[in-house]
Parts: sequence; structure tokens; C-alpha cells
Amino acid sequence: MSAIASPLASPLASPLATAYAAPRAPFAGASGSGLGARQKARPAQRRAVPGVATGAMRVPRFTGSLLLAALFLGVGAFGVLRGGEFDAFVAANGPLREVLARAVGLGITTVEVNGLQRLSKEEVVTAAGIDGRGSLLFADVEALRQKLKTNPMIAEASVRKLYPHAVAIAVTERQPFALWQKDGEVSLVAADGTPIDQLRDQRYVDLPLVVGEGANEKAKDFAALIETQPSLKPLVRAGNWIGQRHWELQLRNGLTVKLPEADPAAALARFAGLMRDYKLAEKAIILVDLRLPDRIVFRMTQEAADQRADEMKKRLPPSKGEPG
Repeated sequence: MSAIASPLASPLASPLATAYAAPRAPFAGASGSGLGARQKARPAQRRAVPGVATGAMRVPRFTGSLLLAALFLGVGAFGVLRGGEFDAFVAANGPLREVLARAVGLGITTVEVNGLQRLSKEEVVTAAGIDGRGSLLFADVEALRQKLKTNPMIAEASVRKLYPHAVAIAVTERQPFALWQKDGEVSLVAADGTPIDQLRDQRYVDLPLVVGEGANEKAKDFAALIETQPSLKPLVRAGNWIGQRHWELQLRNGLTVKLPEADPAAALARFAGLMRDYKLAEKAIILVDLRLPDRIVFRMTQEAADQRADEMKKRLPPSKGEPG
């Protein structure tokens, strides 16, 4: 049955089946596989298409280590901020940008100061606020100048940057003319009487001292009055402006000299003559009153007055009723 079916099936076979029948090997295989043996199928190789990913993305080396380090840094920074250590660091070293600028050599290591007369370099640097925590890169010269002018002794100032690490400052000082004492406090005043600053050290003790309400406005007149008698000038310690009407001089030996309201220069010249002719500085006198034009009033110390009273008693004869 199979022999008859074979020739009949060949012409009746489907064209599609014939077309897609497995091809035969052109030669018999050397291994004896037979005429109907088929070639082994080979897997097709994939070709990479540009712009299309063909597999898993490669991760750069050390990425995990870097991410872990960043995590630790972030946690550490958060702890520093929450714990207050960062604020302490900024307070001690300045803002972070200033620290970085100093690290690259742009810190302020030299400060040049010109125009000093009575102020010291340290006072000017302190007034400018230069304390080593800032940098030249971020220094604001206008802000530094305004800080300097807040010092009452500085009338004007200029600031320049000198890269890489220097600042040049030039100041114009106000000139203190006299000392003014009021309510127990001593201040420096200008020639027109304008208060400048409190007396803070011994640099200005050689200036004329005026005492009392409104005495600061009369300081220039007082200095001119003392200049009329050069021999008395080193002896005068202070001038008290009494009742805003007349001067009362305090000498260094404790003697008080009252001058009149009218023509005090003439009265001072008269006193200079008494000092020269009668050696008043060597006498036990505590007061000389020159306010009256026709007389001079002297007041002796209590001890000298008692001694003089005893001497007068010895010179005078005893009165009736007293023992001889």
C-alpha cells in the first residue's frame, strides 16, 4: 500500500508544501548522516544599532564608595549644624568664604596706617574691625572707612587694598583742644567746645582743663587768658567757670585765685606781680580774691590762721578782766 501511495501522492502534493520543504544536502555527509540529513541551524548574531541600548548600563568604578562618602559627609554636616559647632567655627574663623580666601593666600596680614598724631596703629586697626578673620578678597573698603569714622577721634579716613594681603589706611584726626570736666566725667573737646570723646588714658593730660557747666564753650577763651602770663601757665591746674560768669583758677599747689568778670586779664597780671614780689607760693595761703578792684582778699589755712591769732594775742596788751 505504501508503494502504490507514493507515486500517486507526488503529483497531488500541495505546491506550498513542496516550496517550503526542507532542502536536501547537496552531498552526503562524510559522517554517514544520509541523504536526508539537514544542516544544523546556527544562532543568528545580533548587530548593535547606533543609539539603541543593547544591554545593561555600565556603572563607573568607585560610584558606591563615593555615594557612601557623600552620605557620611551629609550626616556629619547635619550633625555639626544641629550641634552648634558650625556657628562656633564661624565665630572663631569668620564666614566660610573668608576662610577659603585666606587658604589661597588672600588674607590680610599687613596693615599700613598713615596720618597718626595721638592715636596708635592698634586703635585704628581695631576701629576698622580688622581682626584676622576676614580676607582681602571680600574686604569692603567703604564699610571699613565708615567703621573708622565711628571713632570720634577720626575726622576722615581712606582705605585701599594692596593685593595679595595688605590694606593701606590714611586717617585725619580731630584735634582735641582742651579737657572738660562735668559731673565727675572728663571729656576731650575741640576748639569750638564740641565734645569729641571721653578721656581714656594719659595722652591728653597736658591739655588745658576747664570745669563746670558751659566751660567747654569757653575753653578757647580760658587758654588765651592763661597764655597772657607765661610764668603762671605751668602753675595752673584748672579753670572753674563759676556761674557761667567768671573764672576761678586752681593752682597745682592748692591755691585758689578768683578773677573778676570784667577784665580778667588785668587781674591775672596783678596776681602774677604778687607771686613774683611776695612769694605767695611759699605762704600758707589758700585763697586770693581779686574780684574787687580796690582791694585783695587773702585767706590763710586754718593752721596758719590759728598761729597768727596766737601771735597777735601776744603782741596786744591784755584787756581789762583778763590775766596779764
